[in-house]
This record gives sequence, structure tokens and C-alpha cells, in this order.
Amino acid sequence: MKYLLALCLICNVGNAFAQHRYYCEVKGIEKDLSSGLKIIFDFGTKASYNIWGDLSSKLKFVDDNGEEIKFNSMVDAANYMVDKGWNFQQAYSSAYGGKPVIHWIFYKDADNMDKAREGIMTKTEYQKLKK
Repeated sequence: MKYLLALCLICNVGNAFAQHRYYCEVKGIEKDLSSGLKIIFDFGTKASYNIWGDLSSKLKFVDDNGEEIKFNSMVDAANYMVDKGWNFQQAYSSAYGGKPVIHWIFYKDADNMDKAREGIMTKTEYQKLKK
């Protein structure tokens, strides 16, 4: 009986320190007037576009100097995510407004979303830090 109780306690302690799985969807959408893709990172926490249909500055990534990071392709964006500790899970495609949309799903196990996004900074977050 003591062993069973000890085993139950050990199992519950492990659950108390368990990490959660967080997801990010990376979308590649054809640009309207030029060749290439508009790449969007969706962590499920903020709107991707502002009221004019432009990519929100909340989702434009910057480096340590505040310079916007331009992604040349979906693979470039995937390499960035893997460098930040995210894992590729799935890819699929869809269409929106007659244009193809490429979706790549990444995940990361972490204690909270802030820890999962560690090392990833948006333009808006950088501007708040510099104030």
C-alpha cells in the first residue's frame, strides 16, 4: 500500500512540472502585385492583418537591432523556426480568393507561450522595449 501511494505521488509530481505544447502556423500567400510569397506567422494570439489588409506590425519579426527580418521562402521561414527550437509537424495547402495558400504547422513544448516564443520578437514588441 505504501508503494502504491508513493507511486501515485511521484506520478502527480511529474504532472505538476509538465510542459504544454504550443503551435504556430506559418502561411505563405502569393503577393498581389509582385512575385514571391507573403509569409505570416500565426501563434493564435493576435490578428494577422490590420484594417487595411496589410500585415500587422504585431507579426513582423525583427532581429536584435530592430531590423525587420525578410523571409525569402517558406523554407527560409522554416529554418528560422527550427533555429528557435520549434519542430515541424504538418504541411497542407488551401485556396483563398482563388490564390493558393501554403500552411506549415510547427510546435514547441514549453511552460507557457512566452517561453515558447523566446528569441522571437515582433516589431511592436521591440518598439515597446526601446521606450
